[in-house]
Amino acid sequence: MGLIARLHARLIPQVSTDGEPLDRLLNDWDALGVLLRVSMGVLRGLPVRLGARHSKGLLLVGKGVTVTGAQHLTLGRGVKIEDHAEIQCRSHRGVVLGDGVTIGRNVSIRPSSYYGHEAGEGLTIGAGSCVGALSWIGASGHVTIGVDVMLGPRVTILPENHVFERLDVPIKAQGVLRRRVVIEDDCWIGAGATILSGVRIGRGSIVAAGAVVARSVPPRTVVGGIPARVLKYRSQTEGEQRLLAALKGQDPGLAA
Repeated sequence: MGLIARLHARLIPQVSTDGEPLDRLLNDWDALGVLLRVSMGVLRGLPVRLGARHSKGLLLVGKGVTVTGAQHLTLGRGVKIEDHAEIQCRSHRGVVLGDGVTIGRNVSIRPSSYYGHEAGEGLTIGAGSCVGALSWIGASGHVTIGVDVMLGPRVTILPENHVFERLDVPIKAQGVLRRRVVIEDDCWIGAGATILSGVRIGRGSIVAAGAVVARSVPPRTVVGGIPARVLKYRSQTEGEQRLLAALKGQDPGLAA
């Protein structure tokens, strides 16, 4: 095994849970390019790791990444934060990124204001999950994303709503209502989807591209549209089928 192959075999598994074996790359130049990119990312990640509340293993950080309040950040092994992502960690419960989490390019994670206003709750992302490019997670109300969850590009998660009952007071001055958002394990959230406050998306569910999810979604359910409605169910037991049929009949927000 050549030097490039040995370096690749040693370094890549530490920063990628699904790293490509060298023999599937086109040539040694491709492997060298990957190694250089990873090496630079590891170097950029060192200051973030040193400032974090807790970290283990290597951290890969892209160009132009902004991480503030790193003392509220907990990092698992092999976390990757891609170019120009922004993570504002200051929050009551902090930001927790599990093993192998990927934060895509130009993602914004904003639990709190940069200017000293009320701190938000924070964000937890489970192992193996990824957040697609240009996504926005406003974690003012706590956001929990489970294990092996895929968020496509331009996904928006908004765990708060503006209060607007009074007509004699500007909406901006009436404050906000924060409610937790939970996306359980093994979900796929399509490109451009929006998840609103108080929503729980059940394990193994799929949200179609462009959907606006305003109500909670049962496990193993495919939803889409504005507002999101049930499109189909993934395989269930007979008991689960009866329960979901009842939910479909009772809840207009889940009706097909």
